[in-house]
Amino acid sequence: MRSAPLEPARVKWFDKAKGFGFANVFGKAEDVFLHVEVLRRSGLSDLQPGEALALRVIDGKRGRMAAEVVAWEAGVPEDD
Repeated sequence: MRSAPLEPARVKWFDKAKGFGFANVFGKAEDVFLHVEVLRRSGLSDLQPGEALALRVIDGKRGRMAAEVVAWEAGVPEDD
Protein backbone atom coordinates (compact mmCIF):
# COMPACT_ATOMS: atom_id res chain seq x y z
CA MET A 1 0.00 0.00 0.00
CA ARG A 2 2.83 2.42 0.79
CA SER A 3 3.95 2.09 -2.83
CA ALA A 4 0.73 3.79 -3.95
CA PRO A 5 1.36 7.52 -4.37
CA LEU A 6 -0.54 10.15 -2.40
CA GLU A 7 -3.06 11.67 -4.79
CA PRO A 8 -4.70 15.08 -4.33
CA ALA A 9 -8.47 14.85 -3.87
CA ARG A 10 -11.50 16.78 -2.71
CA VAL A 11 -14.38 15.40 -0.62
CA LYS A 12 -17.67 15.18 -2.53
CA TRP A 13 -19.65 14.13 0.55
CA PHE A 14 -19.16 12.18 3.74
CA ASP A 15 -21.87 10.94 6.11
CA LYS A 16 -20.42 10.13 9.52
CA ALA A 17 -23.64 8.36 10.59
CA LYS A 18 -23.52 6.04 7.57
CA GLY A 19 -19.75 5.64 7.93
CA PHE A 20 -18.75 6.40 4.38
CA GLY A 21 -18.56 8.93 1.59
CA PHE A 22 -16.80 9.74 -1.66
CA ALA A 23 -14.00 11.95 -2.91
CA ASN A 24 -12.79 12.92 -6.36
CA VAL A 25 -9.11 12.66 -7.24
CA PHE A 26 -8.07 15.69 -9.28
CA GLY A 27 -7.98 14.91 -12.99
CA LYS A 28 -9.85 11.58 -12.73
CA ALA A 29 -13.53 11.00 -13.40
CA GLU A 30 -14.12 7.99 -11.12
CA ASP A 31 -15.06 8.63 -7.49
CA VAL A 32 -13.05 7.15 -4.64
CA PHE A 33 -14.86 5.42 -1.78
CA LEU A 34 -13.99 6.67 1.73
CA HIS A 35 -14.75 4.45 4.73
CA VAL A 36 -14.84 5.72 8.32
CA GLU A 37 -12.44 2.96 9.49
CA VAL A 38 -9.80 4.22 7.05
CA LEU A 39 -10.33 7.73 8.42
CA ARG A 40 -9.91 6.50 11.99
CA ARG A 41 -6.71 4.63 11.13
CA SER A 42 -5.48 7.84 9.54
CA GLY A 43 -6.28 9.89 12.66
CA LEU A 44 -9.37 11.64 11.26
CA SER A 45 -12.98 11.40 12.38
CA ASP A 46 -15.06 13.45 9.95
CA LEU A 47 -14.79 15.19 6.58
CA GLN A 48 -16.57 18.19 5.09
CA PRO A 49 -17.69 18.60 1.45
CA GLY A 50 -15.01 20.42 -0.52
CA GLU A 51 -12.25 19.55 1.97
CA ALA A 52 -8.88 18.92 0.30
CA LEU A 53 -7.14 15.62 1.07
CA ALA A 54 -4.29 13.44 -0.06
CA LEU A 55 -5.29 9.81 -0.64
CA ARG A 56 -3.56 6.51 -1.26
CA VAL A 57 -6.01 4.82 -3.62
CA ILE A 58 -6.27 1.09 -4.28
CA ASP A 59 -8.56 -1.04 -6.42
CA GLY A 60 -11.04 -2.69 -4.06
CA LYS A 61 -13.78 -5.26 -4.59
CA ARG A 62 -16.23 -2.55 -5.63
CA GLY A 63 -13.91 -0.10 -7.36
CA ARG A 64 -11.42 2.53 -6.30
CA MET A 65 -11.17 3.11 -2.56
CA ALA A 66 -8.97 5.08 -0.20
CA ALA A 67 -6.52 2.91 1.74
CA GLU A 68 -5.09 5.95 3.56
CA VAL A 69 -6.43 9.47 4.04
CA VAL A 70 -4.13 12.35 4.94
CA ALA A 71 -5.06 15.96 5.65
CA TRP A 72 -3.94 18.09 2.71
CA GLU A 73 -1.48 20.07 4.84
CA ALA A 74 0.19 16.83 6.03
CA GLY A 75 0.31 15.26 2.57
CA VAL A 76 1.92 18.11 0.68
CA PRO A 77 5.65 18.66 1.18
CA GLU A 78 6.60 22.18 2.23
CA ASP A 79 8.75 24.28 -0.08
CA ASP A 80 12.21 24.85 1.32
